[in-house]
Amino acid sequence: MLAERDGRIIRANGTFAAWIGRPAEQLVGQRFSDLLPIAGKIFYETHFAPTLHMLGSFSEVAFDLVDASGERLPVLVNATGGLHDGEHVQILLAIFRATQRRHYEQGLLDARDKAEATVVSERATSELREQFIAVLGHDLRNPIASIASGIHMLAKETLSQRGSRVVELMGGSVLRATALIDNVLDFARGRLGGGITLDRDAEEPLEPVLRQVVAELRSISPKQTIETRFDLNEPVDCDRMRIGQLLSNLLGNALTHGAKDQPVAVEASTAGDELVIAVSNAGQPIPAEALEKLFQPFFRGDERLKQGLGLGLHIASEIARAHNGTLVARSDAVATTFIFTMPLAI
Repeated sequence: MLAERDGRIIRANGTFAAWIGRPAEQLVGQRFSDLLPIAGKIFYETHFAPTLHMLGSFSEVAFDLVDASGERLPVLVNATGGLHDGEHVQILLAIFRATQRRHYEQGLLDARDKAEATVVSERATSELREQFIAVLGHDLRNPIASIASGIHMLAKETLSQRGSRVVELMGGSVLRATALIDNVLDFARGRLGGGITLDRDAEEPLEPVLRQVVAELRSISPKQTIETRFDLNEPVDCDRMRIGQLLSNLLGNALTHGAKDQPVAVEASTAGDELVIAVSNAGQPIPAEALEKLFQPFFRGDERLKQGLGLGLHIASEIARAHNGTLVARSDAVATTFIFTMPLAI
């Protein structure tokens, strides 16, 4: 199509006339914008024509033309402006039908909308699930506390050797259940936006908390040896209960998955300006591909990790991160070691 600078049609070929459903001679003298719906007219006058006159060309602009029956015809328009007969600036328009392309684009838009709706739905379901986990974990605390109280009362009674052993095992089970509930609640709190909360205190010593954690886990696994070495000479600005939780998760993991006939080593020291806690155990090394995903929630891909929810190491890593520290794992044929490092002061 050839048009004047103001958009009046000078000549249109037979193909375009057939698309529009009008004889080519009837199109001469009409403005190109007359073939557009209201929205198209506005875009043509405010954007298309000024840009074309200023830059001299416009490529792949989507329009809807209105044919003789009132139906819309999707097209793409390329336009260039130039001198004709050395006097008048005229416009050459190359017009392509775009019905299939428009259907394709609409399909992409529909797919995007569907994907966005799916994401919103899954996010809502995930949040509801995590809220349920948080409420369940919170409500489990009361019956666990009642069981722990009952075990404590039984331990004061005169029991047979077998009865004492049963009470001891029940106490270990309560400790494990409490740790599991703590992990679930911390995970749900983190996913729901609360994150790992800290109550830092540099005045109170950290070592008694670490020794208490070791003592509790010794009572759960009396047949396994836990070797400790503590060298904590500097104050540590930390949440002592959270650091105890971190050690409990790491030590519990080592006792569960390490070699039963080899000792588990726990070391804690304040060297330079850092606190370093390391837990090591002998046994089968963790494969490299599993090592990379070890701190992800619910990861239990390795045979070592088939028990439990797979939250302990994830929560430990979150506690480390909340203290501006790091938690790394190293594993070879000699030993598997988890090393937590954090600055002594904020």
